[in-house]
Amino acid sequence: MSRQRSTSLPATDGFTAAVCRADDGCGAADEQVLEALRAATRQVPCGLLVATGCLGRHLYCPHQQGNQVARAGHRVVVQPCTQDRTPLGPAFAFGPLTDPAQAEDLATWLAEGLHRGRRPPRRLLAVRPSHGTEQ
Repeated sequence: MSRQRSTSLPATDGFTAAVCRADDGCGAADEQVLEALRAATRQVPCGLLVATGCLGRHLYCPHQQGNQVARAGHRVVVQPCTQDRTPLGPAFAFGPLTDPAQAEDLATWLAEGLHRGRRPPRRLLAVRPSHGTEQ
């Protein structure tokens, strides 16, 4: 008998989303983007939005270590979880979210897709840029 590979995630009750609010980092990004994430959190009974410092330890941050780049948007790390905040599966890194439409797409996934076990919108996932090959 052939086994089909599942492309879905475990169903969840909620999430914890950490968004960078560092004054010298993503925190200076568009407030409309952040408001869309707040709205999604209010729609999910077990959703929690946490404002945090730089997420550079968890995902690529162009503002870390004195880089002189324009504030490119919010970076968010989302951990699916149960009602008692027990993690379910891997955390997802998103961003930079540069316009409200991107944040609304993420908000829709948080409110509707995450608890149904759907994968997040791929175009919103944060990708660490390659730095060439090491020898």
